[in-house]
Amino acid sequence: MEDREGLKSAYALGSGVYTAGDTLYVAGTKSLRDAWDDLKIPFGQTGRSQRYSDASRTLKAMPQIKRVVGHSLGGAVALELQKKNAGLKSVTYGAPVTSISGGERYRHLGDPVAALDFGANTSVPGGLNPHSYETMAARRHEFAKGTTMDGYRNGDNSLSLYR
Repeated sequence: MEDREGLKSAYALGSGVYTAGDTLYVAGTKSLRDAWDDLKIPFGQTGRSQRYSDASRTLKAMPQIKRVVGHSLGGAVALELQKKNAGLKSVTYGAPVTSISGGERYRHLGDPVAALDFGANTSVPGGLNPHSYETMAARRHEFAKGTTMDGYRNGDNSLSLYR
């Protein structure tokens, strides 16, 4: 599955959180509540956002999650989750990060949201919107052995309430 497919599914859900296999996808800003939560990021308060709360709850309920992919606000959430959960890998697209160190972070040249992420892999935007994840997130991820598309080993889809 490509990261952009998972992010598109996350944006389509009310919670902004979508799981597939061993990966948790976290959408960026899509509501007024999210815009309010965006203001918390520069003050180190990402963990107090609704998106973080939803993603953290899903992560706790699904121990097979080993990777978190986020765009924009979702990228900040992914990095915060990685910081608080040893062994969790994060991939971000257009995250509001101030950093010079590397990581699996991607941004487009001219992206105002990720402008201070000097450690991100930078590319030229493939369209008019430099903050879009669509052209950057074509990376394919194979799910971990033992997980399926819906993330469950036994097919029990009991977490649909988070979607």
